[in-house]
Amino acid sequence: MYRVCVTGSFSAIHSLVGNFEEETVPHAHQYLLEWRYTVPSLDENGFAVNIALMEDARDQVFSYIAGKNLNEEPFFLERQTSIENLALYLETMLTGRLKERGFDRDDITECEVRLWENDHAWASYITTDVHFGEE
Repeated sequence: MYRVCVTGSFSAIHSLVGNFEEETVPHAHQYLLEWRYTVPSLDENGFAVNIALMEDARDQVFSYIAGKNLNEEPFFLERQTSIENLALYLETMLTGRLKERGFDRDDITECEVRLWENDHAWASYITTDVHFGEE
């Protein structure tokens, strides 16, 4: 198995809904993203996944989300803006950007989006249901 990962950071605002004391007041986090794919073999170029494509997708998503209040995003209208849900949201957006670029590898066994909220706390979303080829 091979694994490839890109990282990056962005800032966004959120507030939790419920009895979470100071977390219910809008505040910003400088999030650190780790986005990785696992594949059984390398492609014809010797890549697990083209890192440049991943970096481009990451940068597009960061440009969209940077500085936004996550509570105002449609995805979060019925969901808590927890770091766990944010990891799911980012996986969906990042995968979507790769699909838009025509990425077509169909043998990815796992995708993980790990999101650090600070130096000592992270959550991740992992999926084994990754489809880029013909559906």
